[in-house]
Formats: sequence, structure tokens, C-alpha cells
Amino acid sequence: MILSEYLKKNNIIIRVRAKDRWELIEKMLAIAVKNNEIQKEDEELIRKALIDREKSMSTGIGKGVAIPHCTTAKVDDVVIVLATSVNGIDFDSIDSLPVKIAILLIVPKNKLTQHIKTLANIAKIMGNDKLREDILSLGSSEKILKTIKNYEIPAKK
Repeated sequence: MILSEYLKKNNIIIRVRAKDRWELIEKMLAIAVKNNEIQKEDEELIRKALIDREKSMSTGIGKGVAIPHCTTAKVDDVVIVLATSVNGIDFDSIDSLPVKIAILLIVPKNKLTQHIKTLANIAKIMGNDKLREDILSLGSSEKILKTIKNYEIPAKK
């Protein structure tokens, strides 16, 4: 699975303001609820799963990127929300750099293999310095999504 297959332009938050990773996760989850990606009544259960996962080990993978994620039986398909931050947010990342691109990933419980592959694919594409720079410099969700698609095209071959 590639990122652009599941990322929708209305699930991209540009220049989000959050005091810490917990507030950022809250804001990203709120977008998923607002856009009917997850049901309001399932929000608390999914929040707990995301926070528990984050507390067990930071999802800050380095180079200013974090992938907070969880699996749940409360979604039927993969849900992705992307957020950018100008100043960065402390995520207790492996390289101690503040996170400027966060990608929230919620995967159906019965799709564990897809969950692992999706995490790996996101980590791989976000390892591209130029892509990260481009994402952070763009001011619209349409442009961010198009840029991600352009970077993923060679990965499909």
C-alpha cells in the first residue's frame, strides 16, 4: 500500500499548532472524526489505542517524521491523516529532532500484514529529504497530495 492511496486532501492539516505530541494526536484524530473516517463514538477507544502505542515506544522515526499508529476493529479501511508543523513538536524521536511531519495511521485489526507494510512504505518514502522539504514548503493539501503521488510513482515500478 502506498500513502497516496488512502490519504485524502481533507485529511491534511497544514501548519498545525500543538504544544506536544498528545495534543497533535488529538487534533489529527478530531479531523478523522470530522471527516467521518471514524465514528464519534469510537474516538475514545481509538485515542486510547494511539496513546498506549505512543507510550510504549515513540513513533518518532527520525528526520522530523512521526507515524502515530494503531490497529482497531472500529474501522473497515485504512485511515490516514497527515499534519505539518512549522516549528516542530517534541515526539521523543529516535534522533531527538522535533517532528515537522506527522502521519496518523489507523488500520483495521484484521489487516496486520497491511499495517506493517504500510508503516514500512511510509517510513521509506519519508526518508526522502527532498520530499520532506517539499511537503513542508507547500501551502495547500492538494499540492501536498500531488507531490506525494509524484514521489510514489517510481516506487510502484
